[in-house]
Amino acid sequence: MSRKPSASAVKRRPKKGPSTRRASKSSGRVHLYVGISLDGYLAAPDGGVDWLNPYADAHAGYGAFIKTIGSSIMGRATYDYAVSHGYADFGGLPSYVVTHRPFTPPSASTIPYSGDLRELIRLMRERHPKDIWLMGGGQLTKAFQDADLIDIWSIAFIPTLLGKGLPMFPPREFAEQRLRLVKTRTYASGVVELRYERRS
Repeated sequence: MSRKPSASAVKRRPKKGPSTRRASKSSGRVHLYVGISLDGYLAAPDGGVDWLNPYADAHAGYGAFIKTIGSSIMGRATYDYAVSHGYADFGGLPSYVVTHRPFTPPSASTIPYSGDLRELIRLMRERHPKDIWLMGGGQLTKAFQDADLIDIWSIAFIPTLLGKGLPMFPPREFAEQRLRLVKTRTYASGVVELRYERRS
């Protein structure tokens, strides 16, 4: 058990910048948790993910992951695909849908949003405990990366080459960002899951 720091030690402790404080929090972090093909696609051209079915053993890590999550964010295309496949309210998990096209939410736990992403994250940290699951897709992930809002990157590389589809990283220029590898996990199906976190 660690000892409580003395008053003098607290006074000597240097102040931390905003990104360091965010990364060190035990909750409120934005966690990108996705699976992608080896050639970098999140989904088939029609948004389908049936190609993931042979790799069900990689779901083993989901239980531990979801226990850390208190809310989620997704793009409109991801939401529409989920609804078309029978997932309307995501089990009651507060879910924010970033969209500029109005729609009627199926429940109070689904919240449309069209404003600034930094403001959205601030509100979610105030309203919901635990971490925030960034579901994607590619354009929303790009916007979060450009705004430097992603704290954790959990990416499962699937041993499949799709050849075409919805890319994880749509072509564009962006500032270099170095991450820290904190965990790896492999599955019998050949899936390799890597977890990276922002450098302090």
